[in-house]
Amino acid sequence: MLEELEEILEEPIKALEEDDKDDAEDLFGTVRENLTKINQHGQRADSIVKNMLLHSREGPSERQRVSLNAIVEEALNLAYHGARAEDKSFNVEMIKDIDADVGEIDCYPQDLMRVFLNLCTNGMYAATKRRETADPGFEPTISLSTRANGDKVEVEVRDNGTGMPDHVKEKIFLLFFTTKPAGEGTGLGLSLSYDIVVKQHGGALTVDSLPDRYTLFKVTVPRAIEAR
Repeated sequence: MLEELEEILEEPIKALEEDDKDDAEDLFGTVRENLTKINQHGQRADSIVKNMLLHSREGPSERQRVSLNAIVEEALNLAYHGARAEDKSFNVEMIKDIDADVGEIDCYPQDLMRVFLNLCTNGMYAATKRRETADPGFEPTISLSTRANGDKVEVEVRDNGTGMPDHVKEKIFLLFFTTKPAGEGTGLGLSLSYDIVVKQHGGALTVDSLPDRYTLFKVTVPRAIEAR
């Protein structure tokens, strides 16, 4: 509608004094920017509401026995193709070290998928963000590994991105805490992931990181969920 209005007013605006013409063009530009911000904030509010519903829902997804390797590999692929869908120029090197002995585990697969998708998406974001200030030749990289460890299984997601200092690591799993710029993060993803791994599966979710070097998230879950 703004474009149609501009077409209708194109000639009258040209006939205005120079200062008035500049004011009219500035007003059109301001309205466009405001509409864009309204759209962005609406999408962010929608994301917050959806994640809050996930936090407050009464029960988890259906419990099943599934291949953990299949879940984490699919999450990595989904994160990559999701980023490519938003930015056709997006690219990141993906390294996988998959332990076949991990096999199947007793879990809530949809919820674990959400955890690994979130970790992979965050890792790709951090790695590509570092490229903006890194030396020429820097290659954004994300590594995914799985390992069998007795009655538990471990998954590590590591990126060579922006990293984080100790005071940020201490808060990273808190509700609404985010390191992303305003409008880009809700502060719900890692908090939800922590609840899924620790409270729902009886596992552990830890983070290790160095600024401008790497971030490593480690997920440890039991092969079988204890009855509660």
